[in-house]
Amino acid sequence: MSPRALPALLVLAAMAAPSPALAQDVGVKALFSYVGDWDAVAAGGRSNSATYAHALAAGFTGPIGGGWSWTAQGAWTAGANLSARAIGDVQGVQGPFNTGDGLWLYEMKATYRSEALMFQAGRLSAGDALPGVAGMSQFVNSAFSSNGGAITLNDPGRAATPAATWGAWGKAQAGPVELRGGAFLSDPRRMTLDKHGLDLRFRPADGVLGFGEAVAPVGAGFRAGLGGYGDSARFQTFDGRTVRGDAGWYLWLERPAAEKGESLSGFAMLQAAPRRDRNLEPLFLIGGVTWQGFNPARPSDSVSLGATTGEFSGRSPLRGHESLIEANYRWAVNEHLGLRPDVQWVISPGGKGGGRDALVVGVQLEAGL
Repeated sequence: MSPRALPALLVLAAMAAPSPALAQDVGVKALFSYVGDWDAVAAGGRSNSATYAHALAAGFTGPIGGGWSWTAQGAWTAGANLSARAIGDVQGVQGPFNTGDGLWLYEMKATYRSEALMFQAGRLSAGDALPGVAGMSQFVNSAFSSNGGAITLNDPGRAATPAATWGAWGKAQAGPVELRGGAFLSDPRRMTLDKHGLDLRFRPADGVLGFGEAVAPVGAGFRAGLGGYGDSARFQTFDGRTVRGDAGWYLWLERPAAEKGESLSGFAMLQAAPRRDRNLEPLFLIGGVTWQGFNPARPSDSVSLGATTGEFSGRSPLRGHESLIEANYRWAVNEHLGLRPDVQWVISPGGKGGGRDALVVGVQLEAGL
């Protein structure tokens, strides 16, 4: 049996297994999620090769009392990066977890929830907190993921899943407006695969990333968000200097999906990071639409179409723009398991002077408890 088939077999076994009786008795709930990608360059690129990558997270959550709960999760990432191996694009066609093999402490946090407030503190991922756009989860390419767009490329202190760092963030309802904000330790030297998320030192002097975001309804079922972030960590400029500080902002518009039944949802976002001596993509545009329930016989299935384009800094080694178009279909096998065949067209990977356009085909397996 191929070692690459093992994660998928573990996932299927977990989906079929009954929940532990002990967890149900004491209120502790098992957590399990798996995302695996099999992708191949069908045409163009630097080579017509194929790779596999996955992220598996498992742990437990349980109540503390008074609206508080605790969560502890570990994660395992594995596979090869198709973008680095065969395409040369900067985003990553396999999502935010194609960075190599590693075992991580992903989360160790406390959460408070009420009708108008949510607050989390502990070891967690800054990438799970901002931006607050829900529809980005319907795509495979990392430009669309919850860690999406150019923010992670411009600021490595905004940890991509499943890296973890000390931090706290929350959201509160102030009338019709949702306010979001938080702060995280942001030194990227403590978020490497070698550290496994186990560097537990608390050193704000090495860098803190803070963000704020306001989300408000704008009519016709739409909502809009405006956010900004600042980071006090050290950054390497394109001319070789080491400097402190970076900042950026983002503006988005979204029509969320309906909780039940057929719905057409979508979003558009503009991201900007003005310091061109240290930000690889100072200007980035992203948008996507998802139609769920287009097939009445399969109301949980959905089809999505999205596009991105990013401008490279004129001070960086890269020039011009890199763009991408993705189309995918999510087949909901059941409430725990889904398959997402996808097609991606990577345009001008690496900008001017980069490789050839690449046509990528693949399938993503998604599972969770």
